[in-house]
Amino acid sequence: MKRFSPIYLLVGLALFVTACTEDLLDQVPTTQLSSDLFWKTTDDAIFAVNGVYDANRTTFDRDYYFDGAGEFVNTRGTSNGQGTYNPGPIGSSGNFGFLWSDCYRTINRANYVLQNIGALRKTLTAPADLALMDRLVAETRFLRALNYFRLIDLWGDVPFFTKKLDGNTEAFSLTRTPRAAVKDSILADLAYAATVLPETYTGDNLGRATKLAAWSFSGKVNLFWACWMKNAGNGSEAQKHYTAAAADFKKVIDKNIPLFRNGEPGPADNPNYWHLFQYFNEYDPEIIFSVQFGGPLLSQGEEMMRDFGTRNTGNAQCWVAPTFRLANRYQLIATGDFAPPLVLSRNTTQVNSATNPRSYAGRDYRMRATMLWDEQKMLRLSTDGLNVLDSIPFRFGSRDGVTYINYDGAPSGYIFRKWVRQTGGIGRSDGPQDMYLMRLPDVWLMYAEAVNELSGPTPETFTLLDRIRRRGNLPPLNRAKFASRDEFFKAIEQERIIELVGEGHRFFDIRRWKKVEEIWPMPGGQVLFDTQGTRVRDEFVNAPDRNYQRFYIFQIPTGEIEVNPKIVQNEPWL
Repeated sequence: MKRFSPIYLLVGLALFVTACTEDLLDQVPTTQLSSDLFWKTTDDAIFAVNGVYDANRTTFDRDYYFDGAGEFVNTRGTSNGQGTYNPGPIGSSGNFGFLWSDCYRTINRANYVLQNIGALRKTLTAPADLALMDRLVAETRFLRALNYFRLIDLWGDVPFFTKKLDGNTEAFSLTRTPRAAVKDSILADLAYAATVLPETYTGDNLGRATKLAAWSFSGKVNLFWACWMKNAGNGSEAQKHYTAAAADFKKVIDKNIPLFRNGEPGPADNPNYWHLFQYFNEYDPEIIFSVQFGGPLLSQGEEMMRDFGTRNTGNAQCWVAPTFRLANRYQLIATGDFAPPLVLSRNTTQVNSATNPRSYAGRDYRMRATMLWDEQKMLRLSTDGLNVLDSIPFRFGSRDGVTYINYDGAPSGYIFRKWVRQTGGIGRSDGPQDMYLMRLPDVWLMYAEAVNELSGPTPETFTLLDRIRRRGNLPPLNRAKFASRDEFFKAIEQERIIELVGEGHRFFDIRRWKKVEEIWPMPGGQVLFDTQGTRVRDEFVNAPDRNYQRFYIFQIPTGEIEVNPKIVQNEPWL
């Protein structure tokens, strides 16, 4: 049987198109048509670009699993069970290697669309049609840029092409292009997108790439490149890209977009932050770009209710859960400082015990919006997620699904509330919740980071962090305490941990900041315990140096090298 690498699966003369429904972005490919019959109308071009969006969703649909490679979240269901990076490094092709093919699937579709949309444009004369073609080209180049960015982030130098490859002969001749050259192309695609795309959409076009998204991701690419260059000792290149990142983010900031519900915390028992991560608020202006899910009944739903924290009767499932380390990061609303570290104990009355519900009083409102500790309640839904039953508490160690939430034995001692629906009528694997790839607080924090690297903290960057902290009902930062560059960076990192947990950012932050060895120092690493003090997993305990190296760069899937020996494996994986 002839083998084909995902990078070489060309679209050829067939193109996936979608049925015309209320929200075209949410549709999966349903029909294949010959190009002789396709590419005749502007609707054909729209359908084709929707196919690129669909492929892009596959790349980013479960980014939250990357949080399991950080210190604040425990994940299950990866190839090596508890702990995605120990004993087996997270970068092995058995863990997230599938993203290689996911990225190239999107890139292949994008290149095919770009090749054909140009020919279609030559047949059009109406100004509105020409403007639409330009916008679709910009959207497609934006999506291609996101996927190349993910590739160079995980694998470094990668095969790079911007046109439909001419058969397997050309495909099998590809070598790895230096990531600097790929980065330049990514930024060029995003720059083009930013000049063409609108700032906002309405109606059925909600969720498509915007000018704000292009600026935001251009800033992110520049910021990550600056971090990588700083780690490599190339200070001038780092400064150049920190400057470019700050400029990109400032364009978004100057639009004065408000946070969800104006950044107000809401009531302590029903924080606004929780509502932001419910599907009925997914088009709030704070959400700059997301991947869309159509559900229900469209065969394109998400599985967040199952992955993040089920409270179903019967067969439950909970594969992504917070840890006591995350709980310890939530600060006190009275002072803005950290509470004393939790004591991991079965004693539910001991002062500051992790199993004592009173230990969590008076903390950042985002804590209650994000996670459940013992005796916290959520609605109980039927196993299929369709029917709301009643409200029951979570208690680690008790999970009958009737008296206490069934959390599927998730071992950390907590479960997530963030992302978990509290409405019925939607199957647990058929949800409509979009996965947010870029939110306004992320832009603010990355901007603050870039500015801090260039000049240290400024009144503007303090204000931005204070506005994010306000949604947790926390007091402003102490300007004197965080006046230095190093201390202000700690404040930025703190807000990234709390604000963005469960969204897949921590793993990438650890890598670009080169903090693996700091978080898990040799040879002891860390050991994760549950709230009762029972060992959950080892993390880099007596791990060889190569395991640390492998955290920073992924293993190229072996199948790629088998079909094309010109693609050389990354050194830590040889």
